[in-house]
Amino acid sequence: MAVRSRRHAIGPDCRATSVSVGAEHDCLRARTGHEQQRLRLLRSRRAGISVLAVALLLGACSTAADETPEPTAAPTGAPVEGSVAVTPATSAAVRSPDPAVPAPSNGAPRRGGTLRVLLAADPTPITGWTPWDHVCAWSCRNVLDHVLETLTVVLPDGSVEPWLAESVSADPSLQRWTVKLRPGITFTDGEPLDALTVKTGIDDYLRSGRASSSHLRDARITSVILVDELTLVIEVGEPNAGLPAALAGPVGRVFSIIAAEAEPETFARAPVGTGPFVFRRWSVGEPAVLEANPDYWRTAADGSALPWADDIVFTQIPDERQRLEALLDGRGDILMSRSAELSTAVAAATDGGGRQLTAVQRYDDNAGVVLFNLLRAPLDDIRVRRALVAAADQSRLVSALGPDVNWLAATQWWSPASIWYSGDVAAAWPSHDAERAHALLREYTEDPERSDDRDPGEPVRIRVLCTDDLALGRMTAELERQWESTGLVDVDVETLARTGLVSRVMGSVVQSPSFAGDFGATCWRVGGESDPAVLASAAVGPVRTTPLNASNLSGEHLSALVSLIKSTDAGDDRRDAVAQFMAELANEAPYVFLAYSSSVVAATAAVEGLGRMSLPDGRVIEGQRLGVGRYDEVWLRRE
Repeated sequence: MAVRSRRHAIGPDCRATSVSVGAEHDCLRARTGHEQQRLRLLRSRRAGISVLAVALLLGACSTAADETPEPTAAPTGAPVEGSVAVTPATSAAVRSPDPAVPAPSNGAPRRGGTLRVLLAADPTPITGWTPWDHVCAWSCRNVLDHVLETLTVVLPDGSVEPWLAESVSADPSLQRWTVKLRPGITFTDGEPLDALTVKTGIDDYLRSGRASSSHLRDARITSVILVDELTLVIEVGEPNAGLPAALAGPVGRVFSIIAAEAEPETFARAPVGTGPFVFRRWSVGEPAVLEANPDYWRTAADGSALPWADDIVFTQIPDERQRLEALLDGRGDILMSRSAELSTAVAAATDGGGRQLTAVQRYDDNAGVVLFNLLRAPLDDIRVRRALVAAADQSRLVSALGPDVNWLAATQWWSPASIWYSGDVAAAWPSHDAERAHALLREYTEDPERSDDRDPGEPVRIRVLCTDDLALGRMTAELERQWESTGLVDVDVETLARTGLVSRVMGSVVQSPSFAGDFGATCWRVGGESDPAVLASAAVGPVRTTPLNASNLSGEHLSALVSLIKSTDAGDDRRDAVAQFMAELANEAPYVFLAYSSSVVAATAAVEGLGRMSLPDGRVIEGQRLGVGRYDEVWLRRE
C-alpha cells in the first residue's frame, strides 16, 4: 500500500496538524518493533503473505446502509470536551423491551452445538463480504455482524450505544468527534484493534468503496486524525449530531487491515474482524458456516465467555412459507423475516410436537405509503394532496393489504417502539374525513387557475403507479374506490415490475428538473434505520441533486428543520426537532400513510436466549431490528 506524504507537523502524541497518513503511520508504528512489523506487512503486496488466523472459504455482501426507498412491500483518550457523548453512563436510557420478546429462561445456558439459521434472500447477489464494495442488507447482516463488528450499535429502540468504541463524544460544534477504542481487543488473526487500523480502514478502503463511499459522504466525514493508539478524532464538514448512529453502519465497520492487505481475494471471501464467530466454510449458493471465536472479547452479563454455540450454519430459503415449513419440520432452529404475513403466521404456528415457536417481532421504523409527486399537477396543489389524504380510509387500505395480518397503521416514519416516535405527531395525523375531502376538491376543481389546466368543474385525474404484487393490487383497488367516491377524482392505476417502478419514480439526471420522476402517485416506503438527520436530508433535499427525494418536496422551512436536527444535541431537544419535522410533513401532505413494515426472528422450543444482547457494560437488551438477529448469546437445549 502506497504511503502518501504531505507537509505536516507531528507532536509527541503523533497528532498531525494536517491529515497525513504516512506521517501518522510512521510516528505510531515506530513505537515498538511489533508495530513496525505490522506497518511493513500493511505496505507489502507480495503474493503468499498470509496473516489470517483461520482458513476460511466465504464471500458475500458488506454492510448496507439503510434501505433505499422502495415500493411498499405487502408482505436501520479522553474525549474532547463538548456537548454530545455516547458512553454507557450518558447514553439514552434503555426502553422497555418489545412485548413480543420472550421472558429469559431460568435454565443455565448450555455450551456447544450448531445453530441452524434460515435466512430470507438478500435483494442483491452475494458475491463477496468486503464492507466497502458489497451491499449487505438484512439477511446478509445476520451473518456479517457476527464477524465484523462496528464502533457503535443502534439498539431496538433507536438509541445508540458504544461497542468497539468505549466512548464517542463531540465538541460544542458537533464537527469534531473523539472516538476512544476499548483496550485489549484483537482481531481473529491476532492483530490488535487500534486507532490506526480504524483510520486506515476509513481512508484507504471505505472512502473509495463502491458500497461505502456514499455513507461517508452522508456522514460528512472530511478527515480522521490519530491522537494516540486507542484514540482518534473524526472531523465532519458540518454539524452532525447523527454521527454516532452512522458509526453503527458501514462507516463504523471495523476489519483487519493486515488481512485485507495481505490477501485481498481471500479477505473478500473470508473477512477478518473482532466478532464472536469466524468463517469456516462458504461458497456461492451454499450455506455460510461460522465457528466460534475462542478469544472473543465480550462476555455475557454474568461474566461468562461468549459465544455459547460452537457453530452457526446460515441457509437462504427465499420463499417465506417454505422457510417457516423448514423451521417447523426440524430443518432449522431459527428463522428471520421482514414479511408481515410471516410475522403473523409465526405467532400462531406450532412445531411437530405441538410446541409454540418463540418469536421476537417488531414493527420497524419504515412505513408503506402512497407517495405523491409534488411536481406533477394536480398534486402540486396542497389542497388536492390534503383532500386525497382526508379521503383515504387508512384502516380499510391496510386491511386490503392482508385481511388476516396483524398490521399496525403508521402515522410517521418511526414506530411506537422507537425513541423518535411522537405521540403528538400520531394524534395530529389527519383521520378519514369525507366531507373535508369533498370541500377541498370542490375548491380546487372550481378554481379557474387550477394547475392541471382542466376546465373548472372537471374532476382531477390521478395516475397511481404500483407493482404487480397481489396484496398491493387489492390496496390500490380500495384506494381507487375511496378516492372516486368523492365524485371529483378519476383514478388510473398502472402496474409494473419493481425495478421498472423504481426507475420511473427516481427519475434521472437527464430530466428537467433532474430526478423529477415520471409518475403522479406511487406505492413506496419512507423512513428507515438511519439517523433522522440522514433520512430527513434525503427526503426533502434539493430536487436536482437529491435522487432519494422521491416526492420532490422541498422548501426553506423544511431545510431549516433538517439543520436543526443535525445541529441539536442528542436528548429531548433533538427528539422535539424530529417531531417538528414529522409534523411539518403531515402539514405538507406528501403521502398517504399505510402500515409499518414488520420483521421477526423466530425459533423452535429447543432454542433459548433469542433476542438477547449484553452490552459491554453488562446491561441486557431485548429485541431485534429489521430481522437482524444476534446469536452469540443463543443456546440449544439439545446436545
